[in-house]
Amino acid sequence: MNKKKITKMRIFVPSKVADNRYLGDDYIANLFQVGSPNLVAAWLDGDWSVIEGAFFDCWSALKHIIKPFEIPRDWLRFRSLDWGSAKPFSIGWWAVAGDDYVLPDGQVIPRGALIRYREWYGASSPNVGLKMAAEAVADGIKAREQPGEKITYSVMDPSAFASDGGPSIAERMGTRGVHFSRADNKRIAQRGALGGWDVVRHRLIGEGERPMLFFFSTCVDAIRTLPALQHDPDRPEDVDTEAEDHAPDEIRYACMSRPWVPTQHVRKVSQHVFEAQPDGTVYSTLTIQELIDRQARRNKRREARW
Repeated sequence: MNKKKITKMRIFVPSKVADNRYLGDDYIANLFQVGSPNLVAAWLDGDWSVIEGAFFDCWSALKHIIKPFEIPRDWLRFRSLDWGSAKPFSIGWWAVAGDDYVLPDGQVIPRGALIRYREWYGASSPNVGLKMAAEAVADGIKAREQPGEKITYSVMDPSAFASDGGPSIAERMGTRGVHFSRADNKRIAQRGALGGWDVVRHRLIGEGERPMLFFFSTCVDAIRTLPALQHDPDRPEDVDTEAEDHAPDEIRYACMSRPWVPTQHVRKVSQHVFEAQPDGTVYSTLTIQELIDRQARRNKRREARW
């Protein structure tokens, strides 16, 4: 076998501000004075996926996008759908973390977090739909699921349940054995109740450095369109509905089906996870290795059951 020698003239070595001992706290403090959390994240963490002026300025590709892994069989799974014909439809498959789960890179998915592990975005080009019949979409949903995959429930935008002289979209999909319930379509806060975008934001932020909303890297259209959302210029608490908001709407339905608000702050220091009560009292610590060992024991018990 012939060996070929390859010589590289350039190499990229990533470096952050903290790696430069000549730049002190005063320099970093000056960066924060720009007033843009997105730019600060890019400068300090190297997260250039941020978008200036984005509705979800808490989005971070480093935190929210994860490599696909095998979802434990006992985790609850569900679907969400935003219907579209002339405009794209968007379908997401979600898993709810049943336990704290440690990924190979050491990142911890907290119990109760939502993981988008599959999607189907019905578009022929950006913001242009496929004009597929409801029955064909239902067949496509079943074709994308694994044998024996248990979907506990499904939610869809309420407009798909409207009847106009004939069966609704939801009824037509039901004839193929794919059943949906009406999603909670609240967009912004009303009379003290949390709005859908607030619930999505809560999950993106999570507690401390641990988000409660994750996306497999294969869910490219959600990853493309959610962080690109802009504020509605006439209603800044809402998104610009002229944008390509179909996957974000469907993500909102998913989050509203399992609303979550932070109850405690969690932060990772060195190799320990510290959990703090709302009164500030710090209690209990688990090393990352202890979490990994505990997860391995749970996996063995699952395998024994299956």
